Amino acid sequence: MAIAGGIQARGATRGQVYAVTILALLANAVAKTVVAQVGIQGVDALANGLGLSWAFWLSLALCVRLAIIAKPVAARPADWRVAGLCIVAAASPIGPLSSAAATLLGLWLLFDRTSDARLRAAAVVLLAITVNLLWGPLLMVFFVAKIAALDAHVVALIVHTTVQANRVLMLDGHHMSIIQACTSVENASVALMMFVAIVRTFRFAPRASEWVYLAAVFAFVVVVNDVRLSLMAQNARMFDLVHGPVSWVALNLTFTAAGLIGAALCVRHEILA
Repeated sequence: MAIAGGIQARGATRGQVYAVTILALLANAVAKTVVAQVGIQGVDALANGLGLSWAFWLSLALCVRLAIIAKPVAARPADWRVAGLCIVAAASPIGPLSSAAATLLGLWLLFDRTSDARLRAAAVVLLAITVNLLWGPLLMVFFVAKIAALDAHVVALIVHTTVQANRVLMLDGHHMSIIQACTSVENASVALMMFVAIVRTFRFAPRASEWVYLAAVFAFVVVVNDVRLSLMAQNARMFDLVHGPVSWVALNLTFTAAGLIGAALCVRHEILA
């Protein structure tokens, strides 16, 4: 309370308060993943985004930046109360609780009439991040079997082989099971998060035309992922090659680039202005 009172006395703005709050929530949300990956891979974990994705880290940075550059309005008592509740959630050892709190914070900022355009833009990016961290994976718990089976049928159609549920008969006689991390929907969330972060950085208010670019990014990710799975279905040697750590890094960068390029095309006029 003494620290919060000192910050408040110095006249912190709403944007500054929420920028710190967002950092605290998301840092706690991903802490276990980062620590686990560093423990397993050491310095090599950096190449794979510390167990997350480079899209996540870029999106986090842009989200915090949007909050910081928001209209310099002094933080209200309500802002301090909301930030305090979020910090309590961030202090919890349960990572998903921080992600859930970040979602509520994003909704609060988005629908608060006193939020300026930049703060609302930060809220949209924050919501996109929480979809990637929490709500997408949670939704996949209930629908992963159907989504994985859909990818499996597409792969079987491409390589002209048979399929049973999420198991594809490889051309060399082995079987390949498509799990959650390999599905198109799971990988698309990375590109879509990057897309939202870039677009909202250059265009604070949404436009209807953005859905066209968003759909194009999603379609590109689905095609790339199914081509990758089709290569894995060729034989065991190809499976090990495409499913290896180097390929995972390349795939991570590809999906991040897809969201980045799609967003750049969407807001090209704002970038060049």
